[in-house]
Amino acid sequence: MSYQNHRSTLLLFDVDGVLIHPVGYKAALRDMVNTFAAEMGQPAIDLTFDEIAVFEACGLTNEWDSGAMCISALLLAAWEQRSNTVRATLRDTLTAIRAANLALPRPDFVGIAREIAQEIARETARHTSGQHHIPTALYLGLLEKRVEATALPPLRELLGDVYAIETPTTRAFQTYTLGHDLFHRTYQQSAPFESASYLEQHDIALLSDHSRERLAGWLHADGNGAVIYTARPSLPPADLSGDLSGDPLGYAPEGDLAARLLKLDGVLPLIGQGRVGWLALQNGRGAADYVKPSPVQALAAIGAAASGTERPALEAAAALVEQNQLLGPLAELAQRPIHVIVFEDSAGGIRAVRDAAARLKNAGLDVTCEGIGISPHANKRAALVDIADRVVDDVNVGLESVLN
Repeated sequence: MSYQNHRSTLLLFDVDGVLIHPVGYKAALRDMVNTFAAEMGQPAIDLTFDEIAVFEACGLTNEWDSGAMCISALLLAAWEQRSNTVRATLRDTLTAIRAANLALPRPDFVGIAREIAQEIARETARHTSGQHHIPTALYLGLLEKRVEATALPPLRELLGDVYAIETPTTRAFQTYTLGHDLFHRTYQQSAPFESASYLEQHDIALLSDHSRERLAGWLHADGNGAVIYTARPSLPPADLSGDLSGDPLGYAPEGDLAARLLKLDGVLPLIGQGRVGWLALQNGRGAADYVKPSPVQALAAIGAAASGTERPALEAAAALVEQNQLLGPLAELAQRPIHVIVFEDSAGGIRAVRDAAARLKNAGLDVTCEGIGISPHANKRAALVDIADRVVDDVNVGLESVLN
């Protein structure tokens, strides 16, 4: 078989729900919501894993979105009982609700998540360009049509930009996630309270030692490649030269912590939110413009899996999406047929990779794409079944079928 005809197989691994059981994130989300509920004088909400699974199935795969959504629902419940507890800031609003001594009903968080999913679907149908819709931004747009103008400032403080560390829910969530020491090193700001890192304390590796060893052997074969492909915050590209060593400001190493737990740090390239955020900064964009379900991150992951590089793959991804130019690692894929296999627990992540593969095909490459949905949860499996080629309970089962 000639080199040109030998197929290259590239594996893209999502992290949370695929390589790692993200108990740390779930615990941080639960405790963050409980913290804000307590500030309103309410008992613990104690979100369930089933509720969180529905959030993710509805497109709220980032806890920054789902956490802000939950707190906004509590605000709306309070205002339904006592409209005069609205204040100009979120902090003053929380204090006013606590002083009113209200007993709030538990909001229908699942119902709100499903409403947001419907809005995401409507906006996706309106925009065929692959534009990324931030769930909380869409939810804020709905609320702006429903609530009094005086209620908008605290809602905008919560939902306006969950990617900003100044957003109160994001700030508290990151403190639980990283721990107060790593929060300070990451953002060069004092954490709002003391906490250990929930990621380090609670996360569980789902990739077995046997699967990791088999994957390492498989990677030695010509044409095989793999990458960690995650929306987790991360450090900038590992192959970036310059002054971004140590603890770069604002780059939370959550994806890097996952790679370390999996014993894949330095073994596989990582295309996480920090890598994509670095690219967005270079191109005058926001991180949300490039992170999955944007095809930019998926294209960068494909290029990184093929080449083992991060920065060149990221730059090539943006060039293809924004300038229709085939450069660097993506241009090198033209040397042989390419089969991309993505292991994902969210429909949006698989769609992004399918979109990326379609863009490569439109650029003249011979590319096929396979989506393997990973989840034991009924709600998530139902969301995956229409987009994935097959759905399995865990990554080890899915990987075994590929490596055999």
